[in-house]
Amino acid sequence: MSLYLQKSFLSSSRKLVLFASILCFFFAFSLSPLAGMEAPPSSNTGQYSTNSLLPATGSDGASLISVIHRSPPTTDSWFSRGQFPSLNKFVANIENGQTNTIRGVYVPGFFALPVVQQPSGNTGFVSAAPETVTQFQLAARYNVIGFLAHNYLSGMEFFDLKKGLQVLVVNGDGSFDRYQISMIRDYQKVTPGSNWSQYVDLATGERLTTYQVFNQYYQGEHHLTFQTCLAREGIETWGLRFIVAEPVG
Repeated sequence: MSLYLQKSFLSSSRKLVLFASILCFFFAFSLSPLAGMEAPPSSNTGQYSTNSLLPATGSDGASLISVIHRSPPTTDSWFSRGQFPSLNKFVANIENGQTNTIRGVYVPGFFALPVVQQPSGNTGFVSAAPETVTQFQLAARYNVIGFLAHNYLSGMEFFDLKKGLQVLVVNGDGSFDRYQISMIRDYQKVTPGSNWSQYVDLATGERLTTYQVFNQYYQGEHHLTFQTCLAREGIETWGLRFIVAEPVG
């Protein structure tokens, strides 16, 4: 075989190996639960992103002011700050007979809030209603319960939670599962308002990517995670608070 043909053959072989490697990579990624996620955006998409690993749970100052001065809630489905119901009454208000649907979250002595679902495929959605908590559908893929709420709405209740408290997750058929809060951690967003910011653990100073934070709180053994935004220095999306509760029994 001539020197030219040898070089041509080797060049073609390298191209085939490279092409096969690329095909294997895309095939493996297509099987991943994160394959449907959008790439980090070049500009801030805020809470309106349809796909987000860590949804935005804060807003601007105008929204915060309007909520601080809102009238006390008057509906029977939402209770806190002196309007606390018995567990039986809360369950009766929210049950709908659906066994596999989470309908509410009840923390004795602290709050009792109905749970709404994200629209299919919209993992960045967080309800703007002041009387709700939103279940994080991406966490559910990993058998983790994620509860999201804006820090100027129901998320403000999360800041009263403490380690050791019991959390009851109420299902549509009236049954409930018990959890106990085991950890509370705060993070600063390096780029406030961005869904793909890096984060600084305020307890350790460790710097983490969005994927690393998501993996820590929304993967692993079955558990429950509350998430809301930290507001500091006049910025509503300055950081994030995560509250983890482990199953009891």
